[in-house]
Amino acid sequence: MRSRWLRVNGYQLHWIEAGRGPAVVLLHGFAGSCADWEPTVLWLAEQGYRALAVDALGFGHSEKPVHAPYGLALQSDLYAAWLTALGIERAAFVAHSMGGKYALATAIRHPARVARLVLVATDGFVNPSPLTIIGGWPVLGEAILWLSAHPAVVRAFLAAAFHNPEPYVTADLIERGRAAISGAANRRALTALSRRYTATDLGLTGLRARLHEIRVPTLLIWGAHDRIFSLQYATTAHRELPCSQLVVIPHCGHFPHIEAVRPFRGVLSGFLASL
Repeated sequence: MRSRWLRVNGYQLHWIEAGRGPAVVLLHGFAGSCADWEPTVLWLAEQGYRALAVDALGFGHSEKPVHAPYGLALQSDLYAAWLTALGIERAAFVAHSMGGKYALATAIRHPARVARLVLVATDGFVNPSPLTIIGGWPVLGEAILWLSAHPAVVRAFLAAAFHNPEPYVTADLIERGRAAISGAANRRALTALSRRYTATDLGLTGLRARLHEIRVPTLLIWGAHDRIFSLQYATTAHRELPCSQLVVIPHCGHFPHIEAVRPFRGVLSGFLASL
């Protein structure tokens, strides 16, 4: 597995990749990074795919510009330009939580670049919370992030995100979650991202009204016990995406690719086989 960097449309992006074959792009969720997908990248490479897990702008090892026009337009344009720079015409997108709305935006705005969509407990179908809006306030937003980075707070959030947290909320996972929202550069970038919540919301940008334009096969994977985005949002997404199928994994929370590895990979393998 290789770690790579490339300047795309003026911004430095970082990703990890492994394997050769049809391209599969993996997008992480909020306060996450490409590291969340490392085991999946290695597994996909073994299955005969070129797997690329990318850090979204403002996250992981990608650039964290304070004054970037964060939003679905910017992120989707970056992914399209990044694929062009790598010589990849089309890719399957596998996206978790926040990454799901970035993948949906890419499928709408750059349909020729997306061969398949796999949306894992995807964001995009809930209204922005007051905390999201407040998080964009320069001083208060950074203060909230500073408090949220306390290990006890990170542990509590992660515990709520898993149906059975004990085996999965490890010291390493807690540290990764803490590091994602720690440090001045991270806090400034996340505050800038929250400040532009209208540009990052599917509904407020008008992209949700265009979901019917997505005509590629779409797989929705949801944990039956997801307490971050409950199952009602899965049925909403399934209803609004015309070419979608929904798979609900029992005894699983918000991270099916971590908490239910075997069923997650089984469903994913079958769906991607036609590539």
